[in-house]
Amino acid sequence: MSKSRPRGERLDMAAPAATQEPSLAVRPRPAPFFLRRRFLRQFMPVASLAVVGLVALLVSANLLLPFERLVTLEGAGGSKAKFLDDQQVRELLLRHHIRVQVTRLGSRGAAADLDSLDFIFSSGQPAAELVTQQRREAGKYASAKRPFVSPIVLATYRDYAETLRAAGISSPQATPGFDQPYYYDLDVGRFLALVRAQRTWDDLDIRAQGFTNGNTVLAQTTNVCGSNSAATYLGLVSYLTRGGVPTTEQDAANLAAEIKPLLRSQGLPVGLAPADLYFVPEGRQIAPIIVLYEHQYLAHQLRHRDRFDELDGDRVLLYPSTGLQTEPTLVALNEAADRLGGLLSTDDGLRRRALELGFRVLDPNLESSSEQLPRFLAGQGVPEPSTAASDTRALLPDTPLLETMISVVGDCPPGVPE
Repeated sequence: MSKSRPRGERLDMAAPAATQEPSLAVRPRPAPFFLRRRFLRQFMPVASLAVVGLVALLVSANLLLPFERLVTLEGAGGSKAKFLDDQQVRELLLRHHIRVQVTRLGSRGAAADLDSLDFIFSSGQPAAELVTQQRREAGKYASAKRPFVSPIVLATYRDYAETLRAAGISSPQATPGFDQPYYYDLDVGRFLALVRAQRTWDDLDIRAQGFTNGNTVLAQTTNVCGSNSAATYLGLVSYLTRGGVPTTEQDAANLAAEIKPLLRSQGLPVGLAPADLYFVPEGRQIAPIIVLYEHQYLAHQLRHRDRFDELDGDRVLLYPSTGLQTEPTLVALNEAADRLGGLLSTDDGLRRRALELGFRVLDPNLESSSEQLPRFLAGQGVPEPSTAASDTRALLPDTPLLETMISVVGDCPPGVPE
């Protein structure tokens, strides 16, 4: 039987040892990825550029530009259509969401199917006037824009220019800062007298330049049936022959027949452009003097200076004493193409590119040639040509009469020059 513990007696038992709480290491919560230092270092410059771009779009009112629909325009034209084929021009137009596809045709051929096109880019005013007239008579859309101009010149080589100089037919222009002339003023009346008389280069003693050439002195052109430059030269020759322009269709036909022997011997083979000959070594023997646009020569010299750090000293220009300015014209056949014509005339980037390609861009009022080209050439180390000797301007016949003359001289069907 167990013995009970007396009341009040303490039970002396050892208290259990106190349990120790486990220690927990509390780590800080990781920052979101977009606040981490590495992410911020990479992201902030990009974000800053985006903000700057957004502000620029807002300021220029072009916020919606990146979302505009790309418009593709189909066109046709002659040598000036090459401007729209330029890579930098294409890139500048894409910024305005315009893409152009151009078929290189003389406007005479393009005019036969205008309804399939958005625009015609003619090399001169006569073709543009005919296209515009055709459209308006048919009650269809037509709007003409002239972004730049370029005078007709005679391109040759220094030894031929010096031979003409010795004969009293050309005289060098002053080019301060350059050791030799690159431009000559040509007495075009006396030059045509040589052509009529069928004088040869040997007759002019080209032997003094170290070689002989028994060919007749003349200026080669492209085919008059499809070329604005050839048609313009025809107009120059007819103006000097008549001392004015024809006034009736019969008068135009008679004058064309009179000068036809002079011009028919000068056409280059069909499809061969003047620049295809003049800027290659073989051109000297095939076509010593060739009708060209001023901008083609200036663009060549700008490229030559950029590539070789010097000018092409062998090729020079003859500026006729009676000059003719050609007016490349974009004829828009719908409103979308009219926007293209407006951009060519007003966009700073496109106007700058036109200068780089040798064109005389027009002032904002689109009525006169600006002074931008001389300043641009001076900045690029290319001498500025003077047209002071060409202040006398030849007049082209009215467009229908010029068409008559083209048809007679070229034996080509009526149509539209390039």
